[in-house]
Amino acid sequence: MRRLMRRLGLRYGAADSVVGPGGGWTFLEVNPCGQWDWIQGATGLPIAEAIADDLQGAT
Repeated sequence: MRRLMRRLGLRYGAADSVVGPGGGWTFLEVNPCGQWDWIQGATGLPIAEAIADDLQGAT
């Protein structure tokens, strides 16, 4: 995934995968503007702030 992200020039991406009946993972796609806001609302984690910090180069 990291290699794909570098090749696509993405700093953020939401990857979609499925797990088959045998437990194997299959990669479907990576969305450069994937939907993650629902996770922040459900967990209370500061996801938007973390993404903004990363995009701004904060550590």
